[in-house]
Amino acid sequence: MGNNKALEAKLMVDDWNAHHREGQAVRVLLDDASFRKSKTRSEAWVASGQPLVLVEGICGGYSLHRVVADWKEGG
Repeated sequence: MGNNKALEAKLMVDDWNAHHREGQAVRVLLDDASFRKSKTRSEAWVASGQPLVLVEGICGGYSLHRVVADWKEGG
């Protein structure tokens, strides 16, 4: 089962990086269920089986499961 999660994370990261670049406008789902507009600060990567990306205003890698590209804002 762990290998499936790792593969899913790698595929998600590969897809994200193929379609988005650093500086992509995004909406980020926060812990309180609100959304914040921001921009990415990196390409996505996998760490400990989790797909992550750096986002302006948030310390450390943030889960790609909680990041949505904001096409209206470009990037």
